[in-house]
Amino acid sequence: MSQTSPLALRKEDEKRGQPTDRLDAFARKVRPSEGKAPKIDRRRKRLTTADVSVPRDQTNMNAVRFGLRGLDVLMVCAVIAVGIWNGYVGTNDRGIAAPVAASILGSVIFISALFISNAYRFNAAQRWSSHMRNVGLASFAALGVWLTIALIVRPETFLPDALAKAGLGAIALILVLHSAYHAQMRRLHNKGALAPTIVMLGATESARRIIEENAKTKELNILAIFDDRLARTPHNIYGVPVIGKVDDLLGWDALPYVNRIVVTLPSIANERRQAFMDRVRLLPNRIAFVVDEFETLNHVKQRVSEIAEVSMRDVTGNPKSGRHTAIKRLTDIVISSIALVLGAPVLLGIAALIRLDSKGPVLFKQQRHGFNNRVFDIYKFRSMRNEDADPNAAQQTVVGDARVTKIGRFIRKTSIDELPQLLNVLKGEMSLVGPRPHATGMRTEGKDSIDLVAEYAHRHKVKPGMTGWAQINGSRGPLRNGNDIAERVRLDVEYIERSNFLFDLYIMLKTLPVLLGDSTNTR
Repeated sequence: MSQTSPLALRKEDEKRGQPTDRLDAFARKVRPSEGKAPKIDRRRKRLTTADVSVPRDQTNMNAVRFGLRGLDVLMVCAVIAVGIWNGYVGTNDRGIAAPVAASILGSVIFISALFISNAYRFNAAQRWSSHMRNVGLASFAALGVWLTIALIVRPETFLPDALAKAGLGAIALILVLHSAYHAQMRRLHNKGALAPTIVMLGATESARRIIEENAKTKELNILAIFDDRLARTPHNIYGVPVIGKVDDLLGWDALPYVNRIVVTLPSIANERRQAFMDRVRLLPNRIAFVVDEFETLNHVKQRVSEIAEVSMRDVTGNPKSGRHTAIKRLTDIVISSIALVLGAPVLLGIAALIRLDSKGPVLFKQQRHGFNNRVFDIYKFRSMRNEDADPNAAQQTVVGDARVTKIGRFIRKTSIDELPQLLNVLKGEMSLVGPRPHATGMRTEGKDSIDLVAEYAHRHKVKPGMTGWAQINGSRGPLRNGNDIAERVRLDVEYIERSNFLFDLYIMLKTLPVLLGDSTNTR
C-alpha cells in the first residue's frame, strides 16, 4: 500500500507550479456554486483508496486521558500522604487528624492545578518543553497555594517543613510521570493511533477550512475526501486527497477503521447532502455533518477540537465518554484475567475431553464482525466434528444437528464452548458485555442476515460481547427468520443506548441463571 503523504503531494504541486492544496476557486475566493469551477489538472492521476494508509491500531484518546488522570490522583495522593505522615509522626500528640487533613488539602490542590492547566491534552503538535513548562508551573503554583492556605489557617499542628518536603516530592514525581506520558503520547501520535481518523463527504469550503486549521494542531487524522462530482474537484485540498465517490467509500476495505464520516455540504445543497446521508447513515461509523453556524466561527483562533464540538452535529453513533470506555476496558481485563486463572483446571479438562471425543483441534476459530464491522477471529471450544466445521456459518445449528459431537452437545447447552472468548476479551477484540458477534457470512432464510434488517449495522457501534442484553432476554442461539434478527437488533441497540457499568454488571449477574434455565433455544 502506498504511503504517499499530504506533505509530499503539496511539494509535488509546488514543483509543477500548480495550486498547492486548495481549490483554485477557493484561492480566488470564488465558490463553485457561483458558476466558476476550479481548474483541474487532468494529466495527473488521482489517488485511490488503495493509496491511503489507515492506522489499524487505534487508541481512544479520551480513555487514555481518564486513565492518566486516575494514575496521577493515586500517585500524588500517595506521595503527599507518605511525606506528611513521615513529617508529623513523633512531632505532636494530635493523632492522625492533622496529617490526614493536610494530605487531603494538598492532594486536592495539586490535582486541581493539573486539571486546570490542561496537563492531559497531549496534542500532537505540543513539544515536550511546552508540556513540561505547563505542568511545572501548575505544580509549583499548587505548592504555593497549599502553603499559603496553611499559613493563613495556621493550625496548632502546622509544620511548614513537612508540607514543603511533601509538596516538592509530589512535584518531582509529577514531572517524571508527565515526561514519560509525553514520550508515550508522542509515539502513539506518530503511529496515528490517537488522533481520530476522519473522512469527508464533499470537497467544499467548509472542508478546506477544517483541513487548513487542522494542519496546525494535528488533532484530527483527516485521511481523504469523497465527492460524487469528481470532475469538478481538485486532486487534493491542502494535502488531503480527493480519492473517489461515495461508492468508493462504501466499498473501502479500511472503512471499519474510520472513526467519523463528516458531511461538509452546506444547507444550500440540502438535496445533495441528504442523498449523501441516506447512503451512509446505516454504517456503524459515527456520522456527523457541518452546520451552517460553522461559517461564522473565527476558525483561525479556535482549536480544531473546539470547532468540531460547535460545528459538527452527530447524526448517529454518539460516543460514550472516556471514563465509560476506560472503566469498561479495565473491567474486561480484570474479570477475564481472574476467570482464566481460576478456571484454568476446568478449561484444561474440557480440552482433554474434546480431544478424546473426536479428532481435530481443541479450539475452533471463526471470523466474526466486531466494532465498526472490523473482522476478527473468535475462539470457541470445538463442538462439531472437524470435517463438518462451518467457518462461514452457512448453515446454522438445528435441533439434533448431526455435526455436533457428544461432548459438543454438553458444552453448547451450557455455553461452556464460549469460554475461550475470554482470550478475545483480553486482546480487546470483544468485551464481557455487548451484542453477540455474528459470523461474517451468516445467512438466514437463504439471504445474508445483514440485508434483512436496515438497522443491522448499528449493533456494531460497540465491541461485541460474550453475553448481552439480547441474550438474557431470550434472543439466543440461531436466527431463523427476519423477525428473529429484528428482535436481536432491537435489543442490541437498546443495550448500546443504556450501556453503563451498573447495567453491564446486572447483565453479567443475570447471564448464568438465564442460560442454565434455558430449555427452548438451540445452542
